[in-house]
Amino acid sequence: MKPPTVWINKYLSNTWEIIAQLRKDRHPSEFHILATHPSPHDLSRESADLFLTEPVGLSDDEYLSWCLQFAASHDVKVFIPGRKLLPLVAASDRFVASGTKILAAAGAAELNILSNKIATYSCLQRVISSIPEFLVARSLTEFVDAVRCLSARHRRVCFKPACSVYGIGFYILDEVGFASGPRHIRLDQALRRLERRPQFPPHLVMEYLPGPERSVDCLAHQGTLVRCVVRRKANHVQRIEQHPQIETIVDALTGKFRLNGVFNVQFRNARGIPYLLEVNPRMSGGLAMAHRAGVNLLLWAIRLAIGSAKPEQVPRPATDLIVPQLSPYMSSRR
Repeated sequence: MKPPTVWINKYLSNTWEIIAQLRKDRHPSEFHILATHPSPHDLSRESADLFLTEPVGLSDDEYLSWCLQFAASHDVKVFIPGRKLLPLVAASDRFVASGTKILAAAGAAELNILSNKIATYSCLQRVISSIPEFLVARSLTEFVDAVRCLSARHRRVCFKPACSVYGIGFYILDEVGFASGPRHIRLDQALRRLERRPQFPPHLVMEYLPGPERSVDCLAHQGTLVRCVVRRKANHVQRIEQHPQIETIVDALTGKFRLNGVFNVQFRNARGIPYLLEVNPRMSGGLAMAHRAGVNLLLWAIRLAIGSAKPEQVPRPATDLIVPQLSPYMSSRR
């Protein structure tokens, strides 16, 4: 019998190493990995079973039509979209009708909420208590008022756009500014930057959380948390640890948004409490480090999607491990 085809389109910059790990960990002939990317030089061409280039310059509707035809012509059983995630997930029924299952972290309605940090926090205020104090600013005047209000109650204040990825636009306000670090900025510098924008994007102004940051890579199945790997970040290494309090919060988030497959949740501590920073309905760039805990989350997500495994078969991750931030695949390319 021909192994099922799993398709991954343009995703993270290190998708190639995630694919390499999939090929290493899968059973012989378990599934075939098809990768696509707009660039013919993308590194996933070296790690996938088959690599093909994607068209560029297409609208959402045009790209959706291309994906439907592509999935059908290549007999794709599981499609893991990164590029143009929302319009593809919104058309999940059309893919299912042609025999392709979309493996995404959430449905279209939930993705719309999770892509906006204001909507996410507002939605969760009655679900979990560990949300940092925040105010919403939709204008420069509201931004200044929010900074003054929170500065009166907290030693340090930070801000970030409501819609952003990879920490773009996140800054910590202090009197020194950039001299303290690339993420530090004075209020007058921040105002000049925001004034140059043709339209003020909604921002979250928040208390700054000074404690350790944790990135949690998660595997869920149809709204139930299966496994999670908690990575505590420290200098140039990360510690994989057991953290029941964070696992309880992640479990609640999984049920609230009916999360599925692989996703990531970010926390940061203050006053001994892990506060939620954001829920990323996608694989994280640090997923390769989570593999060091002995469980390939994406591999098991594919198995659950195909139906070749059950949630209780997924191994529990090892804990109390220290792992370098550089993956073994990245090391081998140097």
